[in-house]
Amino acid sequence: MVFRSIEETQRAWAAYRNARADAGLPAPEPDRFGHTAFVSTADTDEDGLRIGSKLLSFLNTGLKSAPQYGRFLPGAMKPEHAPALYRTKPRPGTPAVARPAAALIGLTAEQAIAKGLMFAGNPDTVYRQIMEHREKVGPYEHLVLASRSGFMTHDEATRGLKAPDGDPSAVVAA
Repeated sequence: MVFRSIEETQRAWAAYRNARADAGLPAPEPDRFGHTAFVSTADTDEDGLRIGSKLLSFLNTGLKSAPQYGRFLPGAMKPEHAPALYRTKPRPGTPAVARPAAALIGLTAEQAIAKGLMFAGNPDTVYRQIMEHREKVGPYEHLVLASRSGFMTHDEATRGLKAPDGDPSAVVAA
């Protein structure tokens, strides 16, 4: 799952487990599951949130697109919404259709953490957030950390990848 909420991840993984069961296949092991989230590790929780909020520029700029792209590209909308895509405004009494990703634009770091899209804070806080996320969505073995985006400085991006003693190889080996 790439930048998906806890609820979306739970639904997708449950559907995968059910499909395997329906096909007579064994239950999937944790190595079949992965999650991508923004991560910002700093000396303090406050710095982690401050730097982490810069990561969200990926959502605030990358998810915006011209209407013709958001409407007509396959997979941008649910198929049942297709008829409404060709209207400039919805019929009276019908809610406007928006791309699901549009709900991610404008999130704060705190909101992204609550949704399971970001882990941010000091190393202990980030570890706790990851473990809580795994408790909620189920075990997974692959965690891809997006830790460089937007207006982050080089120092901000690399600082969170280093062990407290400054040796980045200690983090990679861990």
